Amino acid sequence: MSGFYNRGKMKFIHAADIHLGNPISGIDRKINLPEEVKKQIALATFTAFSNVIKLAVDRHVDFVLFPGDLFDSSQQSAYLYNFLNQQFQNLKEAGIEAFISFGNHDFQSDVENDFIWPENVHAFPKSKAKTFFHDSWDGKRVAITGTSFVVRNPQESLVPLYPSRDQSATYQIGMYHGSQGNSSANNYAPFSVGDLQALNYDYWALGHIHVRQVLSKNPAIVYSGDPQGLDLTEMGEKGVYFVSDENDQGGLTAEFVPCSSFVFDSFELSINDQSAISNISDLIVQELLSLNHKKMSLNAIRVNLSASLPEKILDQLTDTSFLDLVNSKTIREKQFLIKMDLNVDQKKDNFNQLEERYWQAAKNDVFDEQSFNQALLRTFNSNQQFVIRHFTDPNVQAKLMSKAEQIISERIS
Repeated sequence: MSGFYNRGKMKFIHAADIHLGNPISGIDRKINLPEEVKKQIALATFTAFSNVIKLAVDRHVDFVLFPGDLFDSSQQSAYLYNFLNQQFQNLKEAGIEAFISFGNHDFQSDVENDFIWPENVHAFPKSKAKTFFHDSWDGKRVAITGTSFVVRNPQESLVPLYPSRDQSATYQIGMYHGSQGNSSANNYAPFSVGDLQALNYDYWALGHIHVRQVLSKNPAIVYSGDPQGLDLTEMGEKGVYFVSDENDQGGLTAEFVPCSSFVFDSFELSINDQSAISNISDLIVQELLSLNHKKMSLNAIRVNLSASLPEKILDQLTDTSFLDLVNSKTIREKQFLIKMDLNVDQKKDNFNQLEERYWQAAKNDVFDEQSFNQALLRTFNSNQQFVIRHFTDPNVQAKLMSKAEQIISERIS
């Protein structure tokens, strides 16, 4: 993340939904992960936050925006508060400001009584919007407007609290924690893109939704997502947006920068040949490593089977010790399996459950060498010997049987 960046241009980082202190969920405690891996998981939100601060310092930004849910909850340990204070001190020493609004997870935070923060940290009030002004390294006047949640789940829009653009500012940036529209149960502080556009701001730094997405390009209305995936529903690389006016066309541009300690991911494996079950751990390892993650990953797999498995084999594959077996083969690469689902293809399984004696009897009758050859001679004349040779080829007959199995399976399902 380091490199040379011109201090002369206006730059900032949009980092929503840090969720400091989140324990990371969805990992069965019975899985025997190495202690250093468990520690990396436990400290993942701290590491991601440190990466955000390092990015800010390395790129000489003017300020960092935290639009809601900096904390996973309002009640945190003294260690967390001291850690946060040290990180903000690092920003202060680099001449960087921090702007914080509180969302649904940390709405109970009390700026005056909970924190010992340096003067470069600015928190937005509750019940009203406030605008802070910042003079960038190159002399631009930037207005930053935001508000904090009063309650955990505000059902009304907070957009009416925001003033129209300040004409004295080169840029005006809005910080908003909430959901677009009114379509879900987790829809707090709903807003519309049109409502935000009407205020004529230059950039909206959104929080609350943990998937990065651009709702509008003019002006930019952007969810940064969270910088660290918190469970298996939050897969892929996570990070923040680095925003600047360094481009030659004018205006602000946003660049996604990864910051996560590790990633969650998922993949599938299909096994059509039951004899491959004996090598299933190696097949999973092969697929897992082919994902080619550049950092530690925690993965879920869906194994698609063509037939049901014997009970004892099923017990072995569904026990967490099987995950340990796979992980012992990928520990050097730090690519771990934490969940496995088995899915049986019912169409194929229906065929496999047919009485074997009925199928064998029918197969022996149809593909009896004498009967089969007599049928060929009745169908084709002596001038078509090449056809007869083709259908008496053992490989061709094997394909015919396979096709017959497929047709029967489709018709009985």
